[in-house]
Parts: sequence; C-alpha cells; structure tokens
Amino acid sequence: MCFILDIAQKTFIILDKPLNFMTIIKSLFIFFSTLLIPILGIVLLSDGILRMGLIGIFTLSWIVVFYYAEKLILLSFGAREIIDADNQLLFQALKGQTYRYHQKLPSVYLYSGHRVKCFVLEKFGGWSVLLDRNLVKGLSKEQVEALVSYIILYKKAGYGRVQTIGMGVLSVILKSIYWFWSLFHFGSYNKVRNIGIFISLIMIKPLIELVLALSKVHAKIDSPYALKSIYYQIDEEVVRRSFTEFMIYHLDRDAALADLLVEFLEEYPMLENCSFEGA
Repeated sequence: MCFILDIAQKTFIILDKPLNFMTIIKSLFIFFSTLLIPILGIVLLSDGILRMGLIGIFTLSWIVVFYYAEKLILLSFGAREIIDADNQLLFQALKGQTYRYHQKLPSVYLYSGHRVKCFVLEKFGGWSVLLDRNLVKGLSKEQVEALVSYIILYKKAGYGRVQTIGMGVLSVILKSIYWFWSLFHFGSYNKVRNIGIFISLIMIKPLIELVLALSKVHAKIDSPYALKSIYYQIDEEVVRRSFTEFMIYHLDRDAALADLLVEFLEEYPMLENCSFEGA
C-alpha cells in the first residue's frame, strides 16, 4: 500500500497536477458534455464496426485536445514565446518567485490582443504564462514583481487548470465551425459565410454556455497593492460581452474571425479576480 501511494504521489508531482476534486469534476463534465453531441451524431449516422471505430477515433482525438489545450490556446492567440533576453525584469521576478514557492519556471508568451490581460495556462509537466503586450509595456519593477506574485498565487490555487481546458475546448469548437464554413466558396461575399457561422453558433449555444459556466473562475484572490492601478485600468476599459453579442458580430461581412475568437477568449477572468485589503 505504501508503495502504491508513493508511486501515485510521484506521478502527481511529475505532472505538476495536485489533486483538486472540483477541478477534476468540472474537467470530466466538460469532456463528456462536449463529446456527447458528436457521438450521438455518429450513432445516428453509422452502424456496426464503423460506428464503434468512429466513436473510438473521436474519443481519442478529444483526449488529445484536452492534453494539448495549452498549445491550442496559444495558436488561437497567435502567441510568441519570449526568453530572458527579451524581458530581463520579468524573468528575474519569475525566477525569484518560482524558487520561493517551489514551482517550475513557466514558459512565457506574448500576444497582441484587445485588452490588458494575462492568463495562467496549465499543461502536463509544466505551465505557461500568456501576457498581452500592452500589459507588460511600461510596468515598473514593483508592478512586475506584484504581477508575477499574483500569477504564482493564481497558479498555486489551481485556478488556471480548468480555465485552460475550457479555453482550449472552445478554441477547437469555434475554429472547427470557422473551418467548415471556409470550405464553401462564396467569392468575396463573406456575409453568406458569416450568416452560416451565426446559425451554427445558435445551434451550439447551450453547449458553449455550459463550458463557460464550468470553466470560468470567479474568485477573490488577495493581491499585492502595486497591482491596483492595473486592476482599475481593466475595470474601467473592459466591456463585458456575452456569447450572444459574440454571435451577432459574425453577421458583419468584414468580421475578422481570428480577432473575434481572441476577443471572445479574453472574456476569461484572471486579473479581474484581484482583491485588495480594504477595497
């Protein structure tokens, strides 16, 4: 028994995946709920060995999606990895804080978005930090250290894991819809394509809303005071958009689909969860 417990403990240490009951439950719920619709389609449209084969292939494919959720998010954001030489102040703070809290040093990615945002993305064997370029511009040393401290606290709390899965799954679902409608050639008249996307989004809206409800984390995290100016900048500038508004934007014939996807994924909160003593 001691041997089994030792193996289990080492396994979770290697995967950097501490046991979190609610995270596991939510992740499993997202997995099976998003798998159900395509499997029902396969059951209705096929039979016998073909049905079993298709169900097996799709289930394995969906497991791969969950495993590589972090990579899928980075692709959706068009993120670029940076190294120590690109931002020495940021990496110096990361090295100090990860050593202090016995965490692995994360990979760091930058993207060009619509808001002052950052995300903690969990993966098997490590984790990464995704930052909007506008967020890291002009930060003082104190602010960088406060931001890194908050990121580490967020990661240690385990909040990044289920959000990573949710964002990864939604990236695949929405990109698949975009890809499907790109197969039909409507010339330069993109409005027909966008109407098709809009109708598809209406059909899967309940599923999308379920994934959002399960994977978005709304929690108050005690935060360094130096983050207050950044937090209020977010509070003042960010306009919350519902999934319904996201759908409607696709009716614009000139809508940039990649930009719409990034803006939609930016709805996931992180810095919005800051809590300041006495605030």
